[in-house]
Amino acid sequence: MIKKFIKKTLKWTAIGFALVIGLGFIPSTFGAYGLFWERWTTSILGNPLNPRYSWYKPLELSPGNFSEPLSIIAPENSDIPIEVFQAASDYAEEHSSKSLVVQHKGQIVYENYWKNTQPDSLFGLHSLTKTMNALLMGHAISDGFIESVDVKASTYIDEWKGTEKDDITIRNLLNMAGGLKEDYDFSPSSQRIQRIMGTDIVSANLNVGSDAEPGTVFSHVNPNSQMLGVIIQRATGQRYSEYFSEKIWKPLGARDAYFFVDQQGGMVHTDCCMWASVRDMVRVGQMLMNEGNFNGKQVLPDGWVEEMIKPSAANVNYGMQIWMGTEYVARRPYDSRSGAFANIHGEAYQADDVFYMDGLGKQRIYIIPSQSLVILRTGNNSSEWDDAKLPNLFIEALK
Repeated sequence: MIKKFIKKTLKWTAIGFALVIGLGFIPSTFGAYGLFWERWTTSILGNPLNPRYSWYKPLELSPGNFSEPLSIIAPENSDIPIEVFQAASDYAEEHSSKSLVVQHKGQIVYENYWKNTQPDSLFGLHSLTKTMNALLMGHAISDGFIESVDVKASTYIDEWKGTEKDDITIRNLLNMAGGLKEDYDFSPSSQRIQRIMGTDIVSANLNVGSDAEPGTVFSHVNPNSQMLGVIIQRATGQRYSEYFSEKIWKPLGARDAYFFVDQQGGMVHTDCCMWASVRDMVRVGQMLMNEGNFNGKQVLPDGWVEEMIKPSAANVNYGMQIWMGTEYVARRPYDSRSGAFANIHGEAYQADDVFYMDGLGKQRIYIIPSQSLVILRTGNNSSEWDDAKLPNLFIEALK
């Protein structure tokens, strides 16, 4: 009797499972139930926080204006000893890197690629995308669309007026100190998943709660950056990708780039998910190193990079959507209230002017103006990655 019951139970369980797979999961992966469910079901087949390129659809073009390649010289003709490049390459390869590019004095002096990556391969910037908000904010202010970073965000976000978020300033958002609360629920209906995979990311971000007074707590959470994108788009009256192309990407002479968009004609993700080529992101580093100037052309408003890299009141190691090297902190947390998620710095930087862009999976662009250095690393996550290792290796070689 018991055996018969177990057999029947297993049979109907198998039938039920097959129906779920056949009528639910498989059709969802092909878009039968809409864009959100296609994204959600396909993401759980891999890493939902680091999905494949094919998962990011639709993508919105941000046209470039590629005219001439970056200057490149052989490593042996640079001022840096060959053994330093080898040591850097070994470290990068040991830590799951896909590319390592070193630019010195405006010339690429070393590059190495792994895992089928090429110089012009598109890669997912993850949170390197956040820095683009700061670049564009400088233009929005210079162009007269936004008065200053110290105006209330609710000036452009009517939905926040009269709420607990009414006093958040644009500077607070740029400094990752908006007091906005992150959601760590990964169920399909959760706010976090809707912000990542949903088809109305503006609403999903507008409704994020608060857990701190604006300007008091550093918390590196995506809603700060996404709302900056909403502000820029509303203030300028242009699509974010178009304004970015006009003000940043074309002046840099870069190839076409792409932004992940919640749905066709919807809002682009400005908290993550821009796609660009490896070498074109070196252009961004070069521009920042030269105070907004790229090959003699002033791409950013005068003085704006200096504003970006001023330490914020909530975190001396963070400016406007970008990290600073000093003061020395061995573990740099993404939330000043907790050290659960933090980046390792094995030693102090050997130059006082290091600043860098940080993306999920240890995507990095280190910028050291005093040494005319830009170092780019892309790849998979490595929990042992030491952010001081590569910059100090080259700084010490050039002293």
